[in-house]
Amino acid sequence: MIVQEEELMIRLVKYMWKMNSLIMIKITTFARMTRGRFLMDGMHPFIQLLYLTVMSITFFSLFTLLGMYLVKPLFGITTIDVVTQNALTNPEAVALNPNQVNALKLLQFMASIGAFLIPAILFAFMKFPGGDFLRLNTRLRLPLILLAIIIFSIVAPFISFTYELNQGLNLPGGFNELEKVMRDAEDAAEKLTSLFLKMPVPSDLFINVILIAILPAISEELLFRGCIQQVMKEWWKNIHVAIWVTAVVFSFIHFEFYGFLPRLLLGALLGYLFYWSGNLWVPIIAHALNNGGQVVLAYLHEHGVIQFDIMADESLPAYIIVISTLAAIAFLFLFRRISDQRKF
Repeated sequence: MIVQEEELMIRLVKYMWKMNSLIMIKITTFARMTRGRFLMDGMHPFIQLLYLTVMSITFFSLFTLLGMYLVKPLFGITTIDVVTQNALTNPEAVALNPNQVNALKLLQFMASIGAFLIPAILFAFMKFPGGDFLRLNTRLRLPLILLAIIIFSIVAPFISFTYELNQGLNLPGGFNELEKVMRDAEDAAEKLTSLFLKMPVPSDLFINVILIAILPAISEELLFRGCIQQVMKEWWKNIHVAIWVTAVVFSFIHFEFYGFLPRLLLGALLGYLFYWSGNLWVPIIAHALNNGGQVVLAYLHEHGVIQFDIMADESLPAYIIVISTLAAIAFLFLFRRISDQRKF
């Protein structure tokens, strides 16, 4: 059974790679026809996004397959699909086996690199070889970084409130199956997250900061804000449409129904921080500290340093939500005022 699944994965990867190569040929042909300076000159933004999607699926498949092969020599695991299933049905048992937990973390690491990081870097090179399409080398101002950190810190109660609202929402009747799939996917993701956040030793904290905070912040911001948002702006000629459409894609791609609304708002917030600052490091740092803060809080709670449990569903008082929301809005206005407000 495992052999058949691996053969199927290999066939899928080969098929996606052929599609990837075909689109590359088409793009190269168009570039030559237009005699453009860059590979994607003259290409409609929709075609650019299509190519980015194909690259993401292709490299996700390749790196996932590579991760499946690596878990055997590294952790002595030959049936990773069984481990994944056990993590969803009996996470307590899996938590007692460090090799199984580390194997799952390796797969998560490889999937993030393949789905987000590699496609974003390649796409940026195709858009602007040798240039700064991703806006990583523009002037980085310390006050904007500090403000971004403050904004993400004080907006947390409002985001938590939107999560509670989201739990009470249901999709229209025609989307019942989609809702069920998304809810099941979120339940599975929550179980894996809870499993990953068990950190009995400091080295687990270090690994989780990289896996849950630093890697997603860099890879996801490169792809969504660095690539997709800028192409959306090129397409719609409206930065607000670009930011919100990208935020919708950002939230949907996680396939978590309960967290769709809060992740949508966080995605839009990251988009505006990128637009106003003109530097992608601002949303990357904010994203990393937001995720990293949750990892550190989980570690401190597990070791009895603090009583607050980030995994617990506890409603906050209304006045805290209102005050934090108003404060976040005020700091957003301040952020925009002192930023360069680059329009790109």
